[in-house]
Amino acid sequence: MKFECIKGIADSDNINVIAMQGDIVIFNESEEGNVYVEGIAGWCKGFELNFTPKQFTEHFKSIGLTYTI
Repeated sequence: MKFECIKGIADSDNINVIAMQGDIVIFNESEEGNVYVEGIAGWCKGFELNFTPKQFTEHFKSIGLTYTI
């Protein structure tokens, strides 16, 4: 599943950029309060990142999904 960054995020010290708005990541796994993703486009391309569930839901949205009701 792919996700797009909707709100840029920096590290806890506000020194390093983690992801910029518009970056694309793919979901790898979720365990023990961490969401693991891999950057595939944009600033975070090529990096494996982990976020708390709260950070992930505040900074990313799912893309490429179609629903039939």
